[in-house]
Order: sequence, then structure tokens, then C-alpha cells
Amino acid sequence: MSDGTGPEARSVRVTMIRCATLLIEWGDFRVLTDPWFSMRLWVIPCLRRPGLGVEALPPVDAVVVSHLHPDHWDAAAVARLRPAPRVVLFPPGGLARAGRGAAGWRELAPWNDVLVGEVRVFAVPGPHTGPGPEEVNYVLDFPGFGRVFFGGDARYDAGVLHEVARRFAPFRVAMLPVSGTLVLGRRTVMGPREAEAAADLLRADFVVPIHEGGVWLSLPPLSLHPGRSRDVQQRFERRGEGRRVRVLAEGESWTCPEAASEGGR
Repeated sequence: MSDGTGPEARSVRVTMIRCATLLIEWGDFRVLTDPWFSMRLWVIPCLRRPGLGVEALPPVDAVVVSHLHPDHWDAAAVARLRPAPRVVLFPPGGLARAGRGAAGWRELAPWNDVLVGEVRVFAVPGPHTGPGPEEVNYVLDFPGFGRVFFGGDARYDAGVLHEVARRFAPFRVAMLPVSGTLVLGRRTVMGPREAEAAADLLRADFVVPIHEGGVWLSLPPLSLHPGRSRDVQQRFERRGEGRRVRVLAEGESWTCPEAASEGGR
């Protein structure tokens, strides 16, 4: 683990593990998002394996957790991280639901922040299923590189996104959910069209689609997950901005260019 200093500190590398679980690396500083390594979601079998196993991960400095649904929080996997991360961040009320805590586990309410090494982590509202407990998304501010938005599996809320943009835009990278999940006909996760709109509101140079459908079985009419990462890619290609989108398969990595002028816009 590191504070991010060194010759590679100005680039951010993103590895898709599965769904909303990503490894974000800034030099030797590493963040793991919404950890989920199990092959089940409650009792539903998963259709895809994680691109990296827990034991294959390099040392992680911080784990950020948007909410405590089992495809976003895997306590058994986090307990196997070696060495233990210095910080594990939860939304308000998350510690009580996460089970036995450890040193460095803490809650971070929307619009609050914490410094981990040289990286400042902000929590922002992450509207999803409702009602509570509260859910959050995260803004990661990497010195000399810029800001990265992690969207968990939030639904589209223009008011929230406008406020996030007002406070933090532009973003170098926006990691946006695209499954378009419907639970009993009610939208709980943004889909490809909403992800496109969110990327524009956030003024993101690059978009990494996350939390696409097809990772586990749909259970119609209870739940449907129609959105796919390729749908977002196609929407931007029709605008002549296909290079803004980086679709990553499980286990695939991408390094974001340092200069904003290298983006697809």
C-alpha cells in the first residue's frame, strides 16, 4: 500500500472484477468498490465469476461500500483481504448491518469526506431502492489526476446529479450503473439512457459502465435487468463519442489517459 506518490501517480487504472466491484489503482494506492465475490445473490445463482479472486488482489488501501445489498457487500471476502485495508467506508447505518467491524471501519454521510493517504473520498447521495437505510455514491479526488465518480447501483435522480456536478464536476471518469433494474415494475437502477444523461451532467471525460444486467438470473415479473454495457457504448457511438466509453469484461483493465484532451469528446 502507498500514499499514491511515484512515477505512475498521475494515471488511474480500473479493473472490472464483476458488477459494481472494481479495483481502482492510482500508482500504488488502491480502492476496492462494493466488494462481492460470492457466486450467489441471496438464493439466486450468478452467471459470471469474478475476474479476480480475493486472494489475487494486491494490497488495498480503502474499500468503499455504497449500500449493504449482498451484491455490494461481501463481509466474508473483506475479512480475507490481506493486509486488512486501512479504511472501509459505509453509508449511514451501515456499520450496524455489516456485522463485526474492525479498525478503520467507519460511516460517511452524504457531503462528508475523509482523507485516505493523499486521496480525498467524498460521499454523495446514492438514491436506489428506498426507504432507508441511506445509500451513498462516492467521489474520489486523486491529486494531479482529477476526480472519479463511483455510482454503485443508483437510480437516475437529476436533482442529485446536478448538485454533485455543481460541487465536483468535471470528472475524469464516471463509473455508472446501466442495468435499468425494474423491481415489480419500479425502476431502482439507472439504465443506458439515464447513464448517458448522467455522464453528460457530470461532464465526464470517460464512462465505465458497471452493474449491467446478465450477471445473475432475472426473475420476471419480480425483477428485470435489461440494460447492458454495450447499450451505453452504442448510444455514445451514435453521437460520434464512442471513445468516451470503456466497456470492461470481468478481469479486464484500462488505464485512463492523464490529459483530458485525450478523451473522446
